[in-house]
Amino acid sequence: MYAQTVARVRELEKLALAGGMPEYELMRRAGVTAAAWIDALFPDAGRFIVLAGGGNNGGDALVVAAHLTSAPVEVFAVKPLAEYSGCAVEAAAGLPGSIPLTVKESLERGDLRPGDVIIDGLLGIGFAGGKLRDNIRRSIEVVNRSRLPVVALDLPSGIDGDSGLPAESGAVEADITLTFGAVKAGLLTPAGSRYRGQLRLLDIGLLPDGDGEAMVFTNIDAVETMPQSALDCHKNSRGRVMIWGGSPEYPGAAALAAYAALKSGAGIVRCASQADLSCRLKDSVIFHQLFTGEIPEKFMADSDVLVCGCGWGSCAVPESLRRALVFPGVVILDADALNCAARHPQEWIERDNLIITPHPGEAERLRVAAGLPPEKERGRLAARLAAHYGAVTVLKGRDTVVASPSGKVITVAAGSELLATAGSGDVLSGVIGALAAQRGMRPFDAAVSGVYIHGIAGENFRRILSADDLPELISQTIRKIRYNRFI
Repeated sequence: MYAQTVARVRELEKLALAGGMPEYELMRRAGVTAAAWIDALFPDAGRFIVLAGGGNNGGDALVVAAHLTSAPVEVFAVKPLAEYSGCAVEAAAGLPGSIPLTVKESLERGDLRPGDVIIDGLLGIGFAGGKLRDNIRRSIEVVNRSRLPVVALDLPSGIDGDSGLPAESGAVEADITLTFGAVKAGLLTPAGSRYRGQLRLLDIGLLPDGDGEAMVFTNIDAVETMPQSALDCHKNSRGRVMIWGGSPEYPGAAALAAYAALKSGAGIVRCASQADLSCRLKDSVIFHQLFTGEIPEKFMADSDVLVCGCGWGSCAVPESLRRALVFPGVVILDADALNCAARHPQEWIERDNLIITPHPGEAERLRVAAGLPPEKERGRLAARLAAHYGAVTVLKGRDTVVASPSGKVITVAAGSELLATAGSGDVLSGVIGALAAQRGMRPFDAAVSGVYIHGIAGENFRRILSADDLPELISQTIRKIRYNRFI
């Protein structure tokens, strides 16, 4: 779907109202849905502290407070309930008297305690940059200094919904933002991304929009595109993935990719490597150790998808790249396969059903090899690489960008700094490989969905141990998405 400007979101809301939806119903849906997400994401909260501003975002917060059930709730509002206006009047009237409410202009450090989860409903899309009122500024400072988990409603308070730029004095640093109806364009900018934390889109019944600022892949898209296995499926119909990677220098890379493919739903996973991986691989992965210079022809003939390059190291030779590029199924080139392509651009063969997964350094080497001009904007760089190499391009990083050779570009709103660890990219290649092997799954969709699943698994890591822990989290994430559970 598309990210939207604040003006366009307001238009979509007006269209919903013109279609017969009461104004308060939009607020009620936002608050009720957000409360369900918060309860699911923070089942062990000691207390929910709800910060209610004076506008409609404060009304959203009051609805949230009324519907939270997993922990005690306390509301801090910037004004008395009797002073709310518009549809927020109904939100104020619906707040149970059993929920403590304190009217105070700004939050103080003593209002918070360990175990609290803060719900930020101070400012919404009405804030358009500039200075904050002193009381809001002080509250934001207290929230950020507390180091407590923060859930922002629609936007982190102090963020411009279009540019993503914070107020002069800063903005709420949220752990997760639950945005309503449509992703606001500012949440995808480098500035907005820094403040928003994790991002989830909540459906409140706005009319769908087929155009906008930029395409973005969200939790709602993930549920709609997740492949479903038929009851009469078998191991071959679930797809056959081959991993060609690893080397004496980097023996673990291919094993990580193979295990990730297995945990992501591939029916059969084969792995060929010059490294001895017999002690590293699960018994359910079929393994063949290659002698120097050997091409794994038999494995390739028995596979639908080829993932190669992970940990190739000194095994990354032009002959291996040439052979990979004529594989008849879907090919995913990662890591040293991309570096080999950059060193030997004359070996490149344009073909269909090709996915490349460069990190920024690999992307720069590919750009230079292709003779493309420098490009700072990630979406445009991914699009140029995709067009030149004829490959779906996964430009990894914060808010990974996926581009198709035809010019389609999607930002995947998922990921965590905890994924910045050795082997994480190998796991991603395995996930994409497994999805690409599913019947009816196009390479572009497999790439986008794989990036999202990988990113959400990283968000749910909580603490990082190593990439070895990721495949099991990948499996859990896929199950949750497949059954439309909170993630």
